[in-house]
Amino acid sequence: MFGMKEMIMRTTTRTHILTPALWRELRSRRTHQPLATDPLLFLSQGVFHDSSVQGFVALRTIRELNTTEARATVYIEGSETSLSSNISVTDARLYATAQDIIHQNGAYHSVVFKLISYPEGVAVSEIYLWPIPPSALPETIESDLPLSLSKGSAFYASATEEDIVMDRTIRMLEDGKTSINIRTVEGQSYKTTVPAAEASRYAMPGDYYVERGSDELSIVYGVTTLPELPSSPIIKYTPLPAMTGP
Repeated sequence: MFGMKEMIMRTTTRTHILTPALWRELRSRRTHQPLATDPLLFLSQGVFHDSSVQGFVALRTIRELNTTEARATVYIEGSETSLSSNISVTDARLYATAQDIIHQNGAYHSVVFKLISYPEGVAVSEIYLWPIPPSALPETIESDLPLSLSKGSAFYASATEEDIVMDRTIRMLEDGKTSINIRTVEGQSYKTTVPAAEASRYAMPGDYYVERGSDELSIVYGVTTLPELPSSPIIKYTPLPAMTGP
């Protein structure tokens, strides 16, 4: 783990128009001056971290240690070094995003959505969690819905029944096909099967992913191509860290 000092309160924000030249400059940076502190609360999946450990954030987990303290850990794409810091549970919930994975009461949960309110002028953050899916495919209803509905999508299951997608999981099967499965708040599970080569067409950040022959659950953080195969998209994913302790 990469230890971090107390977070600074002063922040600076900038906006840049991303151009090809600026993109190449960002990717080619090789030297940088380490900061005394890193604003870990402001990092989330897809953010480029430009400090002592450089790269895009693939995953952020928040582990609630007790009722007042939590530990945030950020995993950087392509790096074996993670960034971590102890923060207050209040700050963890205030800065949590729908891309975070929360470790609470001995289990992992995803953040489905967050509600911010201001009763009596005080900011109150409420995050709504959902247990992560099993690595094995649950009993499901065959449907094309998983191809177009991602986590957080509200839809009508019938003329009068509204439901919402809690998570979506891509499972690579042994027969060269791919199962795409969604679970809903009403307890339903839908799946469809597509050729494995088409899986990357439907994958998006926030999906869960299970590799062929594995029982390890991963999180998708993007889709890309390789220089040698520029016309063949591949899914970028990172395994969820092992759950240890309460």
